[in-house]
Amino acid sequence: VCEGCQRPIQDRFIMRVLECSWHEECLVCCVCRMQLASSCFARDNKIYCKLDYDRLFSVKCAGCGDRLLPHELVMRAQQLVFHLHCFACVVCCQVLQKGDQYVLRGHQLFCRADYEKELFLLQQTPQSGSGPLGDDFIVEEGSRPRDGRRGPKRPRTILTSSQRKQFMNSFNISPKPCRKVREQLGKETGLSVRVVQVWFQNQRAKMKKLQRRAKHNNEQNNN
Repeated sequence: VCEGCQRPIQDRFIMRVLECSWHEECLVCCVCRMQLASSCFARDNKIYCKLDYDRLFSVKCAGCGDRLLPHELVMRAQQLVFHLHCFACVVCCQVLQKGDQYVLRGHQLFCRADYEKELFLLQQTPQSGSGPLGDDFIVEEGSRPRDGRRGPKRPRTILTSSQRKQFMNSFNISPKPCRKVREQLGKETGLSVRVVQVWFQNQRAKMKKLQRRAKHNNEQNNN
């Protein structure tokens, strides 16, 4: 008797899965209903094709979102798992090695140096609306009423690790990119040109603050 349709099997060939017999046409993925001819995957007495099984049950890298293969070496941070090359600081993109100190906020990793910089900037600008994630949160202000009162703020845009990496790579080439570059970044990341522009403005301001702080510290040390 076929496990799928519960009818007798009179075909020449019988499919055997989970110690049960199936008609060839009845052995299908329980999700997409694709007929399974060469291979299949089982979980909780349900049959899946490889694509749906991987999508539903495989462990994903918290950095890139791709599937982690059984033979791959990984890094773990609390309940999250990363490819070795994805276990990197979201600010400087430096890959973190075993023994390095880091901070995990949400699904994002910060090396100790960059996290301390973010905390310092937060302390220096307590009313900026920023959190310890720094410019991962971009606040765009809406237009103000004509009477001068402060208008409502637009929702914050949260950058993914991939988007921030693209922005940082571009920033390292030019801290003040032209409109054409900003438009290209917006197209590649799926963000508006306004969001791209605000991020670069925030990043330039952050760098200036760090430079002033470093200069002040050097002057104090020399004195």
